[in-house]
Amino acid sequence: MKRLLLVFLLSISMPVMAMGRVPAGIEKSGAPSAIVACEVVVQELNRNKLSGQINETQLLEVLQTLNSLQKLPAYFVMKRQAREQGWQPGRYFSDIPALRGKSMGGDYFGNYERRLPQGNWKEADLDYRGKKRNAKRLVFSKDGQQRYVSVDHYETFHKVPSCQ
Repeated sequence: MKRLLLVFLLSISMPVMAMGRVPAGIEKSGAPSAIVACEVVVQELNRNKLSGQINETQLLEVLQTLNSLQKLPAYFVMKRQAREQGWQPGRYFSDIPALRGKSMGGDYFGNYERRLPQGNWKEADLDYRGKKRNAKRLVFSKDGQQRYVSVDHYETFHKVPSCQ
């Protein structure tokens, strides 16, 4: 229901933005204010850096949940939780009734290649559809305030600016 409401809100806000109205969080001078709306951040990141490869609705929901609750949305499960439900690597979530509609997320990300700043990182699958896991990930700091997206399984990272 939340996703449906989010999609509806985005669909009615897009025409307003397209009509020349300055999006919330951006001053008339064009200089960004301290924090920009997450809708604007996600659109710009996806279109300008990721070639439209990310489901904007899902990324928006994840960012807003990290902002408000400092944790992932409830449909994310950690590997330990998935194993407790019968998952093992190579098995699809969609084949396990208790994991249908769930995504992998919340586990520690090692940053062994040191492509991100030093810190404690967690990861979450993006655009997961219940079958084979894809290469799209959100990597975020333990407090959820630093966030990066990778669409090529950690080869490159794109910083997600702070948003509200």
